[in-house]
Amino acid sequence: MASLFNIMKITVDDTKARARVLVNPGMPLMTSEDIEATARVYYLAPAIAQHACFGDAGEKFQDCMGDTELAHLLEHLTVEIMNETGLAGDISSGRTRSVAEDPRLFEIELSCPDDALTIGALSSASFMMEWAFLHPDVAAPDFAGTVEALRQLVLSLRGESEPDDGAAAEGIEAEAESDAELEAGEGQQVEASADAAGAEEDASFAAAPGDAVQDSEA
Repeated sequence: MASLFNIMKITVDDTKARARVLVNPGMPLMTSEDIEATARVYYLAPAIAQHACFGDAGEKFQDCMGDTELAHLLEHLTVEIMNETGLAGDISSGRTRSVAEDPRLFEIELSCPDDALTIGALSSASFMMEWAFLHPDVAAPDFAGTVEALRQLVLSLRGESEPDDGAAAEGIEAEAESDAELEAGEGQQVEASADAAGAEEDASFAAAPGDAVQDSEA
């Protein structure tokens, strides 16, 4: 079964996670190629439209969301998932860059207060976009349930689990089953060293909707 993205490698250092992401051949490269699918992503997480985004189109992500790289949309959705868990700190930021040797290859850089949180959010965002662009005929992902499941997982890994009714565990299991069905995220690899590469598209945005943050490389 075809997949939208191939997350080829993830590297992590003390403050950043960098994911090398391939938009697979035959898949849309720009959101403008499938505006209905882009709208599905927006309806799952409407707060992404108000992310501060320092690009050519305007100051907010909504200004470019209708005609930007799918990898850029993946970046914003990932950070919104992190933000919604309440575990990402005051500000989350990201940057998407094309990689010169392949127009379908991108490096997504994300702030990384917790590697399990960041990588889990990226995986969840990839799954949600897989649904929006390739499988809209099946039930939509449970955004709130996914956020809560990720929150409980990270808290558990930290030894800070909160009392719950088991819904979080069920959410993790359900997402895992759906991931298997769609065969999303093949070839994922996690390394513990930083390896930045590429240059072009960049974005930086606040974790809380509407809160601006300076571009770290401006």
